[in-house]
Amino acid sequence: MNRNLKIFFVIVFTIGFFASCSSIEKMVDPFVGNWVSGAFNLEFKNDHTFELSIGKTISVNLEGKYEFDDNILTLDIEGNSELSFSYEFEDDKNKLVLKPQSKSSYFNTKIEFDRE
Repeated sequence: MNRNLKIFFVIVFTIGFFASCSSIEKMVDPFVGNWVSGAFNLEFKNDHTFELSIGKTISVNLEGKYEFDDNILTLDIEGNSELSFSYEFEDDKNKLVLKPQSKSSYFNTKIEFDRE
């Protein structure tokens, strides 16, 4: 019985550890993950790169690097330009609100993304 109890605790600990990994990742870089808003699909990766897809049938695909500080998220689009947004997280960091701070042909108003 003692051996079964040890195995049970090891399994519970392992499940708890892997479940908390995504929570730790959110604290270190809260942007990492896939975000969706209508025709926008925005994926932030651990290596500070992103992929943005705009549109469903006919789409525009952009990629590049991103940086953020306490107030501003900057997307450096490869071969194009740099976009700056003020940002805010809501709903326990499962909703991301971006407000453009620079002129862009892609973003003219605030966009609310949901974590997928």
